[in-house]
Amino acid sequence: MKLDARDKLVLFALVFIAILFSCLFYLDLNRKINIGDREVIGSIHFKNNIIQRKFEDEVIWERLNNNSPLTNRDTIRSESFSDAIIRLKDGTEINIDENSMFNLDLTGESPNLEFSQGSLQIKKGSSDDHHILITSGGQEINVRSGDVKLEKAEKQNLSLFVERGNTTIKDGGKEVKVSGGKKAEFKSTGLEIKKIPALLISPSSQKLILSQSTETSILFQWKLEDEFYNPTIEISRSPNFQLTLIKEKVSGDQASFRLREGTYYWRILVTSKQTNEKDVSDTGKFFVSKDEPLKIESPEPGRVFSYVNLPPLIGLRWNLIPTIKSYRVEISSDSQFQNITKNLNTDSNQISFDDLQEGKYFVRVIGISAFSETKDKESPSTFFSIQKLSSYPSLKWMRPGNSSEISKEELSLGKAILIWDGNPEYNSYQLQIARDTSFKNTLLNEVVPSNFYTLNPGVLKEETYNARILGKTSDGKTSEWSEILNFKITNEKTKVEEKEVSSSDTYLEILSPSSRIVQMKGKSSLDFEWKASGDFDRFDIVIYQHSGEKKSAIYKSSTKTNKYKLTNLNILDEGSFSWDITGIKNGASVLSRKGNFILALDQLKSLKPNDIEFISPKRIYR
Repeated sequence: MKLDARDKLVLFALVFIAILFSCLFYLDLNRKINIGDREVIGSIHFKNNIIQRKFEDEVIWERLNNNSPLTNRDTIRSESFSDAIIRLKDGTEINIDENSMFNLDLTGESPNLEFSQGSLQIKKGSSDDHHILITSGGQEINVRSGDVKLEKAEKQNLSLFVERGNTTIKDGGKEVKVSGGKKAEFKSTGLEIKKIPALLISPSSQKLILSQSTETSILFQWKLEDEFYNPTIEISRSPNFQLTLIKEKVSGDQASFRLREGTYYWRILVTSKQTNEKDVSDTGKFFVSKDEPLKIESPEPGRVFSYVNLPPLIGLRWNLIPTIKSYRVEISSDSQFQNITKNLNTDSNQISFDDLQEGKYFVRVIGISAFSETKDKESPSTFFSIQKLSSYPSLKWMRPGNSSEISKEELSLGKAILIWDGNPEYNSYQLQIARDTSFKNTLLNEVVPSNFYTLNPGVLKEETYNARILGKTSDGKTSEWSEILNFKITNEKTKVEEKEVSSSDTYLEILSPSSRIVQMKGKSSLDFEWKASGDFDRFDIVIYQHSGEKKSAIYKSSTKTNKYKLTNLNILDEGSFSWDITGIKNGASVLSRKGNFILALDQLKSLKPNDIEFISPKRIYR
């Protein structure tokens, strides 16, 4: 059936409207909502996996990070296998478990927490001046001080555990006081208050246990009330104990079990001596995490940063530890850190600055633990120097190597790339290519904005060429010419006779990416590949990003195969990179190889202007 002009116009209009509103919906769904003038009442002190927030006047749920501010009347929820520690400005701590949701309204003299589902714990200070009124399904719970736990599974009644302090419950128009060591269950027949049959002693609630290995022995301790006996310990990965790992009858008041990393919940099941009925303690929660040392990854010890007019941009990077909520960077002019030059705070595992003068500096990083009972971590110190030069140094060639061969196939595929080390003080580079080493008759004399250049197959023939490069500043100053790079264009690369490798020989060879531009448009991963022979236990891969003279490690991982697929593309940006692959055997490095590549990113990150806030440095180099 053929469409006339009017039908085509209507069809085009409908398609256009569908596309327009789809784009608007996508933008609204992914936008970051600005806090604006909303009242900040606290922050996420520690989170595990996915915690979300919805503003009172919005319908979109937004993911939260460590130290994300919370505002009045926010609704907070957690996904499966997710939990968080929330600290309010008045010192109140709220611990939210998985699949839980609540709304917090601190307006007026009676702060209100509306609890919808899941389980959470509230730790209130000893002061009775301020209290929290908890509402849930028509019930009111007034917490003046102490620790209380709330549990409300789907299609089940609300349960309240008062670990310490005093709490008042309003039920059926009557007020009932619940003291520490008791629990209240809101049943259809009415409110039932009774003793918590077992006091959980260790691990204490919300405790972080650091492990030196993949498994660690955990000591569980409790105290039974006199009228209960026959204890059974239950340990689970979920607060509702649907995924029970351990359920064992125990004797006495303690038991030990070996556990791996993760979040755990535990309780004691008992039997009443009077009624012979089963009863249960409240639920304890603790974390097991690997005790990772805090280490500075870049700059490498003794690194010298040079400049002429513009102080260099220095980037510090260290390993990210999940149980650390923030980091403090200390830079000193002495190794004992008696004379602190800079004191910087950040939530990230990297920071940059460009306001240090010439001299030698020592740096260390202190990780502030998200858990009050756990000590802060301190990295070993490292040092770097800043050197002011009277003239701009000559640039150095990175790729290809001197006297290298470049095939015509590489030229036609755009893989013939000249790369040199850049410098943020230069805003452009002058590249010259000639047959003679005196450069009297240049075949190419071009000013380029970046520290790499793709050779044009229409200009170069099967001959030997020479290249040199100099840097140019915005005020017209230049560096010295670089050393001459000699390379040859060939129809095919000379085949190097390969030696037969026996099973006992060991070698390692970079395959991809190496000395080429990688187009990332439409790709969901960056693929690394190498050849190896030998009895390696594993391969360690490290990826570095280059910015002028700065080389920063941005990613580390290990694999037992000869391939690696990097799927976290958010760590990448456009520009020059290098990577190391190291073969490890018996815990020691056997062989290591390096590769270089350049990323071209048409659309890799979905960042929007509202997502970005520039804090440091004051100058940004591209």
